[in-house]
Amino acid sequence: MKKYILMPLLAIFALTAAAQDFDTDPTLELENAEKEVKFTVGARMMADAAYYNTDFTPMQSGASITDARIRTSMTYKDWYFYADFGFGGGKFSQKNIFVQYSTFDNSDNMHAIKVGYYNDPAGSMARNTSLGSYHFISRPGSTNALGEGRELGISYKFNNDRFMAYQGVFTENAYNKIDAGFNGMTVAGRYLFRPIVDETQTLHVGANVRYAHIGGGVVTNNVLKKTLYLGQPLETYVDEEDVFVSCELPWIDNVFDAGAEALYHNDRFFVRGEYLYKHTTKKRDSNTLWEASNNNIDTWGSYDWWLAANPLRSDNFHGGYVEAGFMIFGNPYHYNMQEGILGGLDGKALELVARWNYTSLNDVNEGEYYAVGRDQYYPNNYMEDWPYASSSVGGGKVNSYTVGLNYSFNRYVLCMFDYTYHRLQKDWLPYDRNVHMAQARVQFTF
Repeated sequence: MKKYILMPLLAIFALTAAAQDFDTDPTLELENAEKEVKFTVGARMMADAAYYNTDFTPMQSGASITDARIRTSMTYKDWYFYADFGFGGGKFSQKNIFVQYSTFDNSDNMHAIKVGYYNDPAGSMARNTSLGSYHFISRPGSTNALGEGRELGISYKFNNDRFMAYQGVFTENAYNKIDAGFNGMTVAGRYLFRPIVDETQTLHVGANVRYAHIGGGVVTNNVLKKTLYLGQPLETYVDEEDVFVSCELPWIDNVFDAGAEALYHNDRFFVRGEYLYKHTTKKRDSNTLWEASNNNIDTWGSYDWWLAANPLRSDNFHGGYVEAGFMIFGNPYHYNMQEGILGGLDGKALELVARWNYTSLNDVNEGEYYAVGRDQYYPNNYMEDWPYASSSVGGGKVNSYTVGLNYSFNRYVLCMFDYTYHRLQKDWLPYDRNVHMAQARVQFTF
């Protein structure tokens, strides 16, 4: 009787608290065999401390509860419901919440349909891996700048030992909260081939592709203006300032993403990496904007002159990373076949890891001059009053090098230590070239 009272109480508590995605089994399970229902509840907490040393622009060293979550799930026959919510940083945030129906055919192929709010399948291998099972304090910066996170939609997954095909359709905004326009649409997919799969090692290679039509924006001079913001913190959560690598893209219309990935592991070693590419197209009602600009004494005179002074073009950005780890002692690395990702440490273990990451949000026209005081690029390699605008994007680029040591006391408690050196290049911050950071984390998961 107590079990039947406790189950709804735990569900209510979990659904009013908070958490993120997990790829580990929860400790607490409650089961009603007669009704074929199993309920689980779990939680996670991360506390980070970081010290930063920069050339010019300061970062705030300190400590923070960077993540705190509660998760809950219910299984009924072939149906699975999952919800987790977060309150790290003292703020409530909704994470995953979805329902999934899955079944196996006579050839042991899995077919699954998922509906709800969860990670975009093409968002990158790193973004589809739970941060609680990651082998670094932060995911690679390139996946935060160029990858995608959670979206509201529906997807279908085909999976067996050799192949995974995971694709879906999603909306731009989970709550349809847009100032003007309409909720855009995204089509995305991730595809894996596993040439090596056995009890001790796995090799997978894969690709992902994503197309998004942006629908929402704000109205400017009776014209819908849609804007896309890209950026990444410097692979830390204590100070998440993204001023070093970020850009704003006005008049955005469509976004096309493509990527490639590879992962290999055996009992004591893993290596994995990804390449990410983002292409954007832009669109605006130039004639209406030109007519609006004529309602003052500073008119451009002709439509062609206005177009020359307000150029518009597509943009291209790139990024990628390579990670490796070596298990000094502990249980062997394990591969999550259903999700196509590497699992975290399991039990008492000591691990050494290293990573290189590259992110570029620069797309600068050749031969242009940049004036720091005006934060403006100029054609013809010198400053001039006309044309005053440029289509160049100077979001910055960074090479990041990380080494880390991870020690888990048991399956519940993990300590992580990372040192990262960032080599920066951003025209707007000419005095910032080198950033050093030392970080530590204590993580508790059940």
